[in-house]
Amino acid sequence: MTASGPLEILKLAIFYGSWLYFPAAAFLVWTLHKRRGAERIAAAVALLFLTTLAYARFIEPRLLLTAEHEASLSRCFPEAGSLRLAVFSDTHEGLFGNAIPISRIAARVEQANADAVLIAGDFVYFLAPERYDETFGAFMTISAPVFGVLGNHDIGLPGADVSAPLTAALTALDVRMIDNKFETIAPGGAQVEIVGLSDLWAENQKRALLEKRGDAPRIVLTHNPSTILELRPREAVDLLIAGHTHGGQINIPLVTCALTSACRVARYGFAQTERGLVFVTSGTGMVGLPMRFNAAPRIDIIDLDWRACEKFAAVRRPLSFS
Repeated sequence: MTASGPLEILKLAIFYGSWLYFPAAAFLVWTLHKRRGAERIAAAVALLFLTTLAYARFIEPRLLLTAEHEASLSRCFPEAGSLRLAVFSDTHEGLFGNAIPISRIAARVEQANADAVLIAGDFVYFLAPERYDETFGAFMTISAPVFGVLGNHDIGLPGADVSAPLTAALTALDVRMIDNKFETIAPGGAQVEIVGLSDLWAENQKRALLEKRGDAPRIVLTHNPSTILELRPREAVDLLIAGHTHGGQINIPLVTCALTSACRVARYGFAQTERGLVFVTSGTGMVGLPMRFNAAPRIDIIDLDWRACEKFAAVRRPLSFS
């Protein structure tokens, strides 16, 4: 881990200082046993509050859930088809030692038997470049093709811009980095376009890649889900997949959405917008505080399907004679 300034040092102080919970909890339990009246009530409230923080620091960040989803594209295509995707984002390896290790993520993804794996950016959080190979090496154990884009923390917003060494390291580990690029895959013979857009905050997204709509389903991979709000009518997507929100990270109902931008498109899950369907994954790591609450680390498995248009089916229907 690399702490590059006073703010990062403060975050590390919170990370390591949180171990003081255990002697504090022991003292509060003693107070509950020995005191009566207002002191006992105050000790109970303090113990409940500190235990909630301890759960958010020591337990939930180490959970790794797998959530399965099904979705059908609204547009029809020449051929019906389906695609199984494994999606995650915001691993934020580096500053906080309680982030989910990549080896654990890769093992869970491999179990999903996906056709493709999409990583929606923010790989690092003050991680020294010389540690990229050892930190992300487990990506090579994933059998399915892996596609990735960078997030705001990877490009120096905030922190140092590590986009060049990070892209080089991930590419060497068989992750296809597709910022402002597109690739075509054909699982089961049905072609699918995967278009990568750079992070919205970089202000260099090549959205011209979206202007020509083809006959294949188009999945857009980017970091910030607010990208969908910037698209013009001619910039077409069938499904946009993003991260960035961390599912709120510290997700207090009503409060998180009111005080942060996490819910601008969707805090987590699917959202239907004027420009297309969006899926926001909640990430596996942390920034700011080394805690997660009501927003556990998660890998999302999406079973996507699409139907054939009747006009194409009519063309393919064999002629009959009487």
